[in-house]
Amino acid sequence: MFHQHFLSAPGTDLGPLDGGERVLWRGRCAVAEYAFDEASSLPRWTLPEETEVLVTDRRVRYTYAGESTLSSGELFWLWPQHLRVQPGNRDLGRTATVTQIQLVCNGPEGSFPALVFAGGALATVNDADKLANVLRQAIARFRVENQTEIGVAPVHARMLSRLVIGPEFQNFQGGEGQTVTLLGSVPVPAPEPSEPVYDEPAYADEPVYAEAVFAEQSYSEPVYENAPVSSTPVSALPTSGARGQDRPGIAADAVRAEQAMRAEQDIRYTEPDLASRASSLAARVASLLSADEDDGFAGQTTNLSAYLNRADDPQSRR
Repeated sequence: MFHQHFLSAPGTDLGPLDGGERVLWRGRCAVAEYAFDEASSLPRWTLPEETEVLVTDRRVRYTYAGESTLSSGELFWLWPQHLRVQPGNRDLGRTATVTQIQLVCNGPEGSFPALVFAGGALATVNDADKLANVLRQAIARFRVENQTEIGVAPVHARMLSRLVIGPEFQNFQGGEGQTVTLLGSVPVPAPEPSEPVYDEPAYADEPVYAEAVFAEQSYSEPVYENAPVSSTPVSALPTSGARGQDRPGIAADAVRAEQAMRAEQDIRYTEPDLASRASSLAARVASLLSADEDDGFAGQTTNLSAYLNRADDPQSRR
């Protein structure tokens, strides 16, 4: 909750009065603000008895110009809910109290801030009664004349009319004091803070990203089942050097090459090549021809197919 309602920012000059505004009272006295909703509260701020106070038909204004400071404020007749004159006691010394005029308002959040005038031109109870009468009439008349704009109910407007011509304040030193309720009051608005307050933006919970976990995998050579045997290795990359040693499949290529070499050797041992067969056949034919010539059968034709597939010669079965 804010701690002051009727004091302007430091160094504020309220300037001239509004057009048509009439001055009803002028004097000097001490001004302070109290919190009447707080028991035994200290004043929220105070201005000395040299403060100039100006009462008009619309508001009360006060200004104190010190050596290096300027303090000012105002209270409009929309706000006072109670007007009270509190006479001082008859004590002397530190227990003595002064006469006060209290304008109690209905503030925000159930608070009751009050603007208090005392001392200076209000040194006696009679002086306070005179100023209180001016305030009562000014507030009541303002609300009656502006009842439509303010929203004052007709029954309240009639009661306010009686305060304009009603009995005056009459108090004495050490007395109980008098209080007048002013109908149709408007709650005091909360003043703006000296520094703007910005609401913190609401941030949604940021998504939590889990770090990716990469498992270490060891590479293994592929296993070839029933791989076809070829006389030429599958890979044409060189097998020497760092690149050839690291190439996948080099072991499988070596196995296939060895198998191909063994197959070729088996063929050479089990089956003679065409050149050896042709030379063997030519030798046998020559021997037959020479034998026939010796026997006197020259010029006869011999069936060579029987010699090509002889039962006693395994090579002739090819």
